[in-house]
Amino acid sequence: MSAETASDVGILGAGVSGILMGMQLRRAGLHDFIIHERLADVGGTWFRNTWPGLCCDVPSHLYSYSFAPNPDWSQLYADQAEIQRYLRACADRHDLPRQTRFSTTVESARFDEDTCTWLLEDSAGNRTRHRMVVSATGGLTEPNLPRIGDFEDYRGIYWHSGAWRHDVDLAGKRVAVVGSAASAVQVVPQVARRAAHLTVYQRSPNWMLPRNNRPYTDTERAAFAADPGVWRRHWRDLYRRSMLWHRVYSRIPRGVEELRRTCLDQMRAAIPDPARRALLTPDYEPGCKRILVSDDYYPAFALPHVDLVASGVTAMTPTGIASADGQRRDFDVVIFCTGYKLGGRADGRPAVEVYGRDGLRLANAIARRPEQYRGIATPGFPNWFTICGINGSAAYTSLFASAEIHAEFIARMAGRIIGGELRSIEPDADATTAYSAALQERLQRMSWAGDCTNFYKNRAGRILSFHPGTAGEMRRDLRSDDGSGWHVA
Repeated sequence: MSAETASDVGILGAGVSGILMGMQLRRAGLHDFIIHERLADVGGTWFRNTWPGLCCDVPSHLYSYSFAPNPDWSQLYADQAEIQRYLRACADRHDLPRQTRFSTTVESARFDEDTCTWLLEDSAGNRTRHRMVVSATGGLTEPNLPRIGDFEDYRGIYWHSGAWRHDVDLAGKRVAVVGSAASAVQVVPQVARRAAHLTVYQRSPNWMLPRNNRPYTDTERAAFAADPGVWRRHWRDLYRRSMLWHRVYSRIPRGVEELRRTCLDQMRAAIPDPARRALLTPDYEPGCKRILVSDDYYPAFALPHVDLVASGVTAMTPTGIASADGQRRDFDVVIFCTGYKLGGRADGRPAVEVYGRDGLRLANAIARRPEQYRGIATPGFPNWFTICGINGSAAYTSLFASAEIHAEFIARMAGRIIGGELRSIEPDADATTAYSAALQERLQRMSWAGDCTNFYKNRAGRILSFHPGTAGEMRRDLRSDDGSGWHVA
């Protein structure tokens, strides 16, 4: 095991939030930090995932750091490669790769009450002590394959969309795509262009808005670069459009009806067969599940070589798939678009085992009381912050907006700790419970509490993913925080 080193701040993850935290610390004049990243480069999900058609559901100019706009986005909705280039450029501009330990997984973090520091141990044997730690790992990192028996029974090729096999040519092959949610709506049109025959297994349909993607003209990009006011007006227009989503999530009837009409009009325009349209039409209210965005998913189902099976997969067979409709179908390739594990690892364990005051395990604390104060901190874990934690994200707009609100506050706390004003800070347990209860009261009136299965809520029906308000409300609340909900020493 290597000798122990020390650094003021440890950041877990070099994705959108980790890069942001590093930049905010630099902007605050705080330079003694280490970013711990298990991948070989920055970018997080935009470096790791490379399936064909991968594109952001949020407009490019919203999916950017507000203090690092990119006037040269090539299209309204950027693809994976362009987003990754943007994130890498931001990291390089602030010299973050030099302070990042790549290809190294932090295995554990333990709070030392005597020194009021966190000791991190990673897979390379490094032991690093930090006065403060910021978790920016994200919640959906490990591909999830369904529990359908022995995959080894299948003699063909299969993979998860999150681990795409670029070495396999789908031309002339019989292909199955299992799943119909966020990654599937991007994968299916691409596979349909190559495969001889495509069958999509859909357990439940989704509400889907048109992306209406288009390239920016040279004139537009030049105007964004030359005049910040032009860029700002475009940004505001995009943000105002995103508020439709918030009206839907808030169950405002006019917003719900507008979204429903837009989705169904798109489907009717693309698919002439009413029976197929019926299979693709959800039976739950818009916003209960994730609202999807695509221009080419519905048109794929008008192609003669694309089939839709509205039944779940029950087992793999030696030659293909058995489904809940009692049918067995043969395939050369099976692609699973079945989401990610919430735990962070293949076995469901957290990405990092974290032990706070008195040896309290973070995973146990969250399981017992699934709540965080302001979406960023947990009682019993001093000087440990999470970006976009429980109820810490505004659902209707870019993750960048919520992450910036949190990183701004965390950087301010880092300055107080490193500057010697504070030795430790952690949220009060009663204040955290009261804060969470107030949010849950509002959240239970929103679309995510509806009658559908989604990953936003736990088995008890508590909605854990989102904040019920706007990004503006989140920002005002944190900037005006009076400290009464925190224990400081």
